[in-house]
Amino acid sequence: MTSNQSHKAVVFGSISIDKIVNKHGIFTDILGGSAAYALLANKKNTCELVGVVGDDFQSKHFDLLSKHSKTTNSLTQLNGSTFCWGGKYKDDFSSRETLYVDPGVSESYLPDLSQHSKNCPFLLLGNTAPHLQIELLNQMETKPFILLDTFKLYIDIANKDLKDLVRRVDLFCINFNEARALSGMDGADLKKMSEAILNLGPKSLIIKDGRNGSYFFNSSESFSIKAFPVNNVVDTTGAGDAYIGGILMGKMNGMNMIDSMRMGAVTASFCIEGVGIEGLLKINDTEFQERLAWMNANHTS
Repeated sequence: MTSNQSHKAVVFGSISIDKIVNKHGIFTDILGGSAAYALLANKKNTCELVGVVGDDFQSKHFDLLSKHSKTTNSLTQLNGSTFCWGGKYKDDFSSRETLYVDPGVSESYLPDLSQHSKNCPFLLLGNTAPHLQIELLNQMETKPFILLDTFKLYIDIANKDLKDLVRRVDLFCINFNEARALSGMDGADLKKMSEAILNLGPKSLIIKDGRNGSYFFNSSESFSIKAFPVNNVVDTTGAGDAYIGGILMGKMNGMNMIDSMRMGAVTASFCIEGVGIEGLLKINDTEFQERLAWMNANHTS
């Protein structure tokens, strides 16, 4: 995808077993979770995965994550069931219905960073409970570049913890509906909505809007990029996690924000071409560079 990365990052978030129902079929026992997608969006052995799975976690999934992670020192396996999620999508993938959620061992889990990870230069806090994200951030001994993602559920049920966390991050990355919920605005004025969120304290903000692209804001500038067009969308699960994972990849390669966002958009485009993580596993360098060239040629939206 890119030249070898010289920095190490910690990727933290959920690791799950998913059931996905969409117009293409019913898919079960799919490896998922925000941390899994973000990790697999990056080259092998450049990030350390932090998360928890149960003793029912299939060895093929454990082996895949282990081979992709720099180490498994912070990948915890506990007695009990792995976090499970099921979702059913509308035919146009415009929305989905949650069929079930079983937190399993993640309900009682607290992250425990290895000593080496406490000094990494990049930290990606993928979508999971804000109190767990705070717990992990508090274990850091340096001041890494922090990327944060969240979910509307946590905006609703853990608003205080989330706002305490947001003011500590370098880049806050959420989708359009989450931005509406957090700002309390209808989204008609994107600039004012972004200002309301930036007033919570993050250094910068990305608002994702699916096929419409994504928008960047900080105190001094704003811009947008297009999404890479995909003709045959197979599954949109994990696309946002792959997107922020691609941004992390760009930042670790010393890229500026707009180029990092293009990396994220290309990574997400591969993700939605397969079920679950399948699309990410099929990324090849040649096609990645071709899609990146399209992004560069089409500039901002």
